[in-house]
Amino acid sequence: MVDRDLPKLTAIERAAEVMRFTFSRLEYALSPLGHLREFVKLNFRVAFAIAIPALLVAPLVTLALNQFKTWIAMLTETMSSFVLFPLSVVLSIILVCGMVYIGRSILEMRMRSQHRQGYY
Repeated sequence: MVDRDLPKLTAIERAAEVMRFTFSRLEYALSPLGHLREFVKLNFRVAFAIAIPALLVAPLVTLALNQFKTWIAMLTETMSSFVLFPLSVVLSIILVCGMVYIGRSILEMRMRSQHRQGYY
C-alpha cells in the first residue's frame, strides 16, 4: 500500500515512497509467496559469511607467503655463499699449485738445458 500522506511529503520523500512501492510490486509480481526475497537474503548471508573471513584472512596469508618468499631468498643466498666460498678457495689452491708445478717444470727444463750445455 502507498502511504496515505503521500501528497503531504516532500519531493525526496515522495520519490523514495514511489520507488519503495514500485519495488514491492515488482517483488510481489515475481514471487507472490516471498520465496525470491528469502532466496536473495540467503545468498547475501552466504556471501557475507564467505567474504568477511576472506577479507580478514587473505591479507595475513599474503603477508605470510611474502615473508616465506623473502626467507627462502635469504636462505638461498646464504647457502650459495657457503658453497661458492669453499669452491673458490679450492679453485685458488689448485691454480696456485698448478702455477708452482709449471714454474718447477720450467726451472727443471732450464737446469737440464744448462747442464747439457756443459757437455757440448
